[in-house]
Amino acid sequence: MAVSQISPGRISNSLQSQRIVDVLSQNQNTISRIQTQLGTGKKFLLPSEAPTAATQTLVLQKLDERRAAFQQSVQTNQGFLATADQTLTLFSDALSQARGIVQAAAGDQITSQEREGLILEVSGLIQSLIQAGNTQYAGRYLFAGTATDAAPFESAAGGVVRYRGNTQVLAGYADFGLLIDTGIDGGFGLGAVTDPESSDLNPALTLGTLLSDLYSGAGVNASQIRVTLVDGANTVDRTIDLSTAETVQDLKTQIESAFAAEAITVTVEIDPGSQNGLRITPSAGTVRIRDLESGNTAQQLGIASDAAAVINGADLDPAVTLSTAVASLNNNTGIGATAGTGLRIVNGGRTSIVDLNGAATVQDVLNRIRDADDDLLVDFSADGRGIAVSSRLSGSDFSIGENGGSNATNLGLRTFTAGARLDDLNLGQGIPREGAPPLRITRRDGTVTEVNLQTALTVQEVLDAINAADPGVLTASLNFIGNGISLVDTSGVGTLSVESSGVSQALGLDGSNNGGAAGVLAGRDVHPRQAQGVFSLLVGLQQAIRDRDLPELERLAAGLDSEAARVAVVRGGIGIQERQLDSIDNLLSDRHVEVQSQLEKLIDIDYAETITSFTAHQQALEAYLQVAAQTQQLSLLNFL
Repeated sequence: MAVSQISPGRISNSLQSQRIVDVLSQNQNTISRIQTQLGTGKKFLLPSEAPTAATQTLVLQKLDERRAAFQQSVQTNQGFLATADQTLTLFSDALSQARGIVQAAAGDQITSQEREGLILEVSGLIQSLIQAGNTQYAGRYLFAGTATDAAPFESAAGGVVRYRGNTQVLAGYADFGLLIDTGIDGGFGLGAVTDPESSDLNPALTLGTLLSDLYSGAGVNASQIRVTLVDGANTVDRTIDLSTAETVQDLKTQIESAFAAEAITVTVEIDPGSQNGLRITPSAGTVRIRDLESGNTAQQLGIASDAAAVINGADLDPAVTLSTAVASLNNNTGIGATAGTGLRIVNGGRTSIVDLNGAATVQDVLNRIRDADDDLLVDFSADGRGIAVSSRLSGSDFSIGENGGSNATNLGLRTFTAGARLDDLNLGQGIPREGAPPLRITRRDGTVTEVNLQTALTVQEVLDAINAADPGVLTASLNFIGNGISLVDTSGVGTLSVESSGVSQALGLDGSNNGGAAGVLAGRDVHPRQAQGVFSLLVGLQQAIRDRDLPELERLAAGLDSEAARVAVVRGGIGIQERQLDSIDNLLSDRHVEVQSQLEKLIDIDYAETITSFTAHQQALEAYLQVAAQTQQLSLLNFL
């Protein structure tokens, strides 16, 4: 059988031709790619064309999109704050106008018709400011706190003004990891709620207490501690990792378990003496606890100590939470008997009795107060140590008193306490001082007792002065029901009375009682709370003009001046926020420019460079075609 032979020259020509075709194809593809780049202005269209550059581009584009969203939010909040500042200008102007009304109302020659005109003028101011307080920007109410979907201010019964917002402030991210306040609430900005009543309820530490709730909610960052037990014959040293502990019980379990199989064990418990710290006791000898160099957990837990027979830890100050047991408050003493007692709340002329019988947790207490009166703001205090109650009503008195027990006092909510300063009574007007006569008490046996209060500074000092007049017979205390000062006198069966004077009136004690040996002269509440903002002042101004109450007009004049200064401070705070946002806006703009510059380097072509490259490749292709045609001189015979 014959075998065909292929000449080496023919093989060489075939390979050379294939190389020429490959080079021409590559050159044409390069020219085509450059033409696409010139048409789109981009170095690549598909990520596969430049994987590294494509990945970097996607990361930068995503970063730029996030920052663009931040910048849009910042610019929206700039508009919000600018509108809030403009609106507060209306309030500043209204306060100046109200100050002029006070001066006119205090004049000696004012007629009844002029007085009615001033009252109408104040009424108009109130309505215009309610409208201003309900200003919106971008569909969001300026002064509603975080309750931005409903108008925050409205007129209520009795001529008062109700605030329906809350005292929280909206916050938003202005950049990665940068959370800033972006608004102002009506409670603070416009003084539309009373100052919150609260005090440290000092809940006892329990095994169920979360570590995150310690130190009033600041929490503890648990890590490793070193515990050493020594009894003379044995030394046991352990490093214990507490990073997974969530509760005090977890701490107890992990520390005790580390020594459970050792010759010396250790007990971790709530300190029975303080009820608010830990007690660490070895089964024998001494215990030493220290931190490792990388942490401070033992220090935070208040148990870092040199060798001691017992370690009594520091006060861990647990926060008050919804699940805190009422019985654990006030170092496990609770809030007193709740059956038939509770709170007596007076708000806007309405009295509500809050029954706390059966309330097991702080959440139960909060819910019952809220249910009793919708015009109350009920929450935790800002420091996390207690609960706080405020009134939403401007222009009316608000008070919390006892209902026959001690619940209000033990919850830190009673508004009239023995520690109240006399200068703060009567909405800050206090009681007469220089040249004031003594308190004259006509007792049941007909005798008169005079009590000098010239040096008294607090309600407690008033009670002490009265009780010193005839100890055990003439007794002064806070009202058993509601608020005020009560007098009891067992010297006889006649009428117990207090002569009317500036002092007795200011103490709410002017009056009499002849209810027999068990009778009590119960004084009035002269320490109610009122919102301090412009609405409360204007509502009070209407009434003072109507009553021709010159002392009240004088008090309101000072209040208007004080509120004008406070609004100026609020506007100053808004200005600071605006400047902060302006700075952030500029920074985000600069970063956008930087990212765009980086993107241009990654994906945008240099037209001059690309055109030069295109021309060079095109010329090279033409030259190569000419050379190939001349050197190869290919014909059909080459492939036979």
